[in-house]
Amino acid sequence: MPTQISTRQSLRFALPSNNARPISTAARMACFAKKQHIAAVPLCTLEAKRYEPIVKMCGITSAFDAEMALKAGAKLIGMILWPKSKRSIPLSEAKEISRVAKSYGAESVGVFVDDDSSTILTASDSCNLDLIQLHGDSSRELLPLLWKNNRIIYVLNADEDGKLINAPPSEEYVLDWFLVDSAKGGSGKGFNWEKFQMPTVKSKNGWLLAGGLHADNVHEAVSALKPNGLDVSSGICFPDGLRKDPKRMCSFMSSVKTLNLL
Repeated sequence: MPTQISTRQSLRFALPSNNARPISTAARMACFAKKQHIAAVPLCTLEAKRYEPIVKMCGITSAFDAEMALKAGAKLIGMILWPKSKRSIPLSEAKEISRVAKSYGAESVGVFVDDDSSTILTASDSCNLDLIQLHGDSSRELLPLLWKNNRIIYVLNADEDGKLINAPPSEEYVLDWFLVDSAKGGSGKGFNWEKFQMPTVKSKNGWLLAGGLHADNVHEAVSALKPNGLDVSSGICFPDGLRKDPKRMCSFMSSVKTLNLL
């Protein structure tokens, strides 16, 4: 069995001995010049090649639709667990959707609107949720109780002119994601992207843009705001606003995958 060498040992072995031949000034300069040449690659070029925001497909109402979303390329699967929404689903269905998401290496998100902590935690445990999305003042006020032991998506709402309606929490809360949506989430309506300014927040992954997104306006939205992720729901639905349309899902993802050309 080969002998394993610790990181500390490997670093020590890399050090030159007292008898090592000194490196000449010319060699040092050549090495520095080589590094400078590598560093001279335009950063914007590298970023352009790498930029592809994560996609959250929300308002998923069945395991079948979840699988279509995952095959299309979604990495976050959102489910509405607020009874007053037309896209609300029972916990049993949410649990199955969560299972399907995990089988594809994606994450499940439970969306809650003005629910109490008991309702949120019970649903999260029952459905094996990866993330809890907090909408509404009452749910957001529960952040101090929830954030230490749960992964949170905190929702900020903007009016039609792109002005924030609610403020982000204090910077002591380092959350998984922030999500910026229109005044009424899930309505399919957007806000003024050109006027909107993302506030300073502390987030592990960045922020998601939601509100009126579809395949034909993804480039415009990303050009204006450069979010870390995109949240789409109405823009990938059939006309009934409930079932997801596989063609619209694929069109949306195709638009996202060409964003590196911006």
